[in-house]
Order: sequence, then structure tokens, then C-alpha cells
Amino acid sequence: MIETNKKASWSELCPDVLRCVFELLSFSDLNRTRSVCSSWHSASRHCVPTQNQIPWLILFPRNNVNNNNNNSCVLFVPDDRDSLYKTKDLGVGFMLSNCLATYGSWILMMDRLCNLNILNPLTGEKIDLPRTKFDLPRLESSVACLWIDEKTKDYIVVWKIKNSLVYAKKGNHTWQQVFSMNEELSVEQIVYEHKTQKLYVHFNDSTLSIWRLSREDPHGVFENYIPFDFVFQDFLPDRRTDEELYVKEYIDTRLNIALTTSGELLKVASVVQKSKRWLFRIYKMNYIKRRWERIESLGDEALILDMGITIVAKDIPGLKRNSIYISGFDYGRKHLDHIFIFDLTTQESEPLPYCVSSSNDFSDARWFFPSFSQSPY
Repeated sequence: MIETNKKASWSELCPDVLRCVFELLSFSDLNRTRSVCSSWHSASRHCVPTQNQIPWLILFPRNNVNNNNNNSCVLFVPDDRDSLYKTKDLGVGFMLSNCLATYGSWILMMDRLCNLNILNPLTGEKIDLPRTKFDLPRLESSVACLWIDEKTKDYIVVWKIKNSLVYAKKGNHTWQQVFSMNEELSVEQIVYEHKTQKLYVHFNDSTLSIWRLSREDPHGVFENYIPFDFVFQDFLPDRRTDEELYVKEYIDTRLNIALTTSGELLKVASVVQKSKRWLFRIYKMNYIKRRWERIESLGDEALILDMGITIVAKDIPGLKRNSIYISGFDYGRKHLDHIFIFDLTTQESEPLPYCVSSSNDFSDARWFFPSFSQSPY
């Protein structure tokens, strides 16, 4: 046997071995391997990252004279806090559109004519939805929700348009009506759970309507969710000393609904103050006592407030358990102070890193969950 003193070099590892390892890495870790050396860069070129389990933040381009025809989105990946990524050019029409909802890798967009489409910002794949038959004014925002299957591209979009709630599924050529409402009633939020095919509709009077979309004709489902509201005293540890300061600092309040991984319904009250401080209270229904009761913790789950869902967050790098991921109220999506992760354990907000806060030329922000069926490189 001939012995050699030559040391093995990690840059000379077999490409097949490298690819076997790279396929186990997250997007961020896989991206780091590309800067090690040319052989690792080459081996990683056709690798697909492991299934993504953490939300990414997508920042949409602003439509103004200083935009320099930038039709791309900026992406922030929480487990890679020192870097930002950029999507491909998504076209002028994209820059002039508004995001209404996200699901998985997909975003629901509304163009200037109030027509909707579903877009994958990572691949550029686009699904046009039925044209609207309504004479609509220019809408800056609207209430909608999205569900889509990443493989089959089956989808459901539910949208509040004028005084009606309508939906479209894959194969539909027109929007179908779920229900109509009077002008005094307004839809605040829509959450869809595909497992049960239930649609949760939250109104501005704190009531909740539940519909099942499993048939051709949607029908209401009676579940005993009593109306829920809250007063500012709910946020005061000591009402006698804190009330004056609370009123002085108050800016806005919002009430959201969310579904846990086990299907329980939550109501989330939030307050933003002039000092940029945020307050949150979370409640779930006690069916025996027929009342909403406050819960102190989400346990090993995290709440994505934009999407109205919780996700499993135990032992997942880059994902904070017992936390709320928020991208602000409607008007606050343009301000980085309103985009953060709120830790319910410490009652403190974790601001975005400098690489994101320095990218202030954006019009909107959303959390979403990209997945990869092919190499992103």
C-alpha cells in the first residue's frame, strides 16, 4: 500500500457527497455554502433547500419618481439577519398593484383596475382570477384571504367587494357570492381553514360569521362564538395610575382573529401608542362558561397576525415561540416601526435589523412562507 501525506481538502470533496449534505440545509445555510469556494458554489447550483418553516418578510416597491423603475421586492429571512435578498423584476404592473393576502409562496395582488391575481414572487408564476363585473372606484386596500396548494395550484380566494363577500376557486370563470350585507356592516378580517373548509368572517361590530365552502353553494355554520369586544382598561395593570397616560399615548386599536394549529379560535386585541410601544391581549373561548378568557402564552406556537394563523415554533432555528409576527395596521405597513416580532414572554418588541431598516423605500410589507420545488439559484 502506498501511503501519502497529502491532506484531504474540503474543496475537493465529491460533488455528489456535497449535494447530499446541501439538500439538508435551509435556504440561508445553502446560500452561505455558495461563497465557500468555486466547487461548493457549483455543487449547490441545482440543490433545493429543505422545507422552509419560518416566515419571511417581503417588502414591496414604492411607486414614486425615486423608484428608478425598481419592480422587484426585497426579502428578509429571519435566520439570516445580516442579508437581504431581491426577487426578479416583476413588471411595471406589479409595482402599481397592492398586496391583499399571502399564503405559502404566493401573494394575492390587486391591480389598478381592481382585478386580482395570485403571484409567486420567487418564480414570477402568475394566476389571473376572474374579472370583476362591478363598477368599482380605485381601491387602495381591501379585505381578502388566500389558500393555494403548492403542487396542484388548486386555490380559493375570498374577497370583500362592495357590500358582498365573494369567492373564486380554480376553474371558476366568475366570482361566486357567499353573502351580502348592509352598508353599516363592514368585514374586518377573513380567515379560511382548508382542513375543515370553514370560512371565518370577522365584522366591525365584533361579531363572527362562519361559512362552509365545501359545497357549490356556501352555507352558514352555527357555532356559539359570542361577540367579543374590549375596553382600554383591559390593558392597564393599575387603572388608577395608568389611565391618564394610556389615553394620552393612545394612537389606534385593532381586533384580529386567528386559528391555532389545533383549530381553536383566538381573538387578539392590540394597541399602538405614540411612544411606539405596542400592547397585546389574546383571548380564547371558554365554552363551558360561555365567555372569552385571556390567555398569557401561545406555548410552543407563534402567531402570524397578517395571516390569522398560529404555527408550530418549537426547536425551529430562526422562529421565535410564544411570539407575534406583525407588519402593522393598514396605514402602518409603510413604517418600519410597525413591523416587528413581539415576544409575549418578555412583552418586548424585537425590531428589524439595520439591513432592513435602512431599506425604507417600500410601500407595503407582509410575512409569508416561501417553499421551493426547484433550486432558487
